[in-house]
Amino acid sequence: MDIITSYEDLVKHLIDNKITMVRPDEFKTIFNHHSEISEVDGDIVECGVWRGGFSIFLSYVFQDKNIWVCDSYEGFQPIEIAKHSYARERHTNHYTHNSVGPIAISLEEVQSHFKSYGLGDDKRIKFLKGFVKDTLPTSGIEKVSLLRIDVDAFSATLETLEELYDKVQLGGYIIFDDSGLYESLDAIRVFFKQRGIPEFLNHPVTNQQLDINLRYTKDDSGLPPGCYIIKK
Repeated sequence: MDIITSYEDLVKHLIDNKITMVRPDEFKTIFNHHSEISEVDGDIVECGVWRGGFSIFLSYVFQDKNIWVCDSYEGFQPIEIAKHSYARERHTNHYTHNSVGPIAISLEEVQSHFKSYGLGDDKRIKFLKGFVKDTLPTSGIEKVSLLRIDVDAFSATLETLEELYDKVQLGGYIIFDDSGLYESLDAIRVFFKQRGIPEFLNHPVTNQQLDINLRYTKDDSGLPPGCYIIKK
């Protein structure tokens, strides 16, 4: 691997080598708020990791925290076993059941990427394999300072919030990679209404508060990807 001299170099390397699909602007929440997140008690949790690039980035930025790398490692959850039904789900059976396709990246491959970035023996890093509804309830995760959700589907987004929102500590951050997808934003709306959470997300670059019931972009949800909240 090339020598990495800064977090910016790391992001560029991860993107150029297709270890992440996250766009450069969506890293800015971490660049802008890493000191605040560092001060919050709890682990770093990413649900939905693809090839592991963003989790690798988080492992470098938050070197004093446990990093949970959670994924099925076999593609999307089949619709028929999802906890919540949703008529507008786009992930069809032939896509969700693919165990070797462009989205379904094996645990072994993800671990190999961590190793190539010098993190192969890092005991802070904990890989959690399986669908979130099955793994999170017994994961052992106790406190969360940063939760990043990138599961691309209604039920899995809602399942993750149901299991982990209460473990996010006050002042902790929740980043919704999929806030640009209508099915994920619908899940956020449902959860926020259930829990009486103000119906706003913060823009990943400008930090502007965005009403989740309005449209601001051409993304199919009307919001940009990578929006976040700070738990109050």
